[in-house]
Amino acid sequence: MNQYEVPALIADSIPELETAMKEQTATFNINSVLHTLAAYTQKMCAAHNLPAIQQCMKLADKLYTKGNTAVQNAVINVFVYSFSVFRITCHKMEWKQLQPRIPVTLYSVYVQQVLKSGM
Repeated sequence: MNQYEVPALIADSIPELETAMKEQTATFNINSVLHTLAAYTQKMCAAHNLPAIQQCMKLADKLYTKGNTAVQNAVINVFVYSFSVFRITCHKMEWKQLQPRIPVTLYSVYVQQVLKSGM
């Protein structure tokens, strides 16, 4: 999957983002697209909507595993990088419930980022 296919997949998976993804299609900026998904995920964290957060995580994992290098880099550099914000936005108990449900691929990338940064 390339960066040009991502906005349509996100719009199909999360109808609330359909308008935002149509706007993103004009620029085809994959980092901006992933930022929109991350912002929506953070909004769902603030709303304590665990099923929606899981849906976003699964979608990001699908993008990472099926995406080309540009898509994978955007998932890593934008979405996975936002995990720390998600963790802060959620209540501690919610994050503990979410952690085991984060796709293994994304969680391992997140752990690598944390270890590199020395957090």
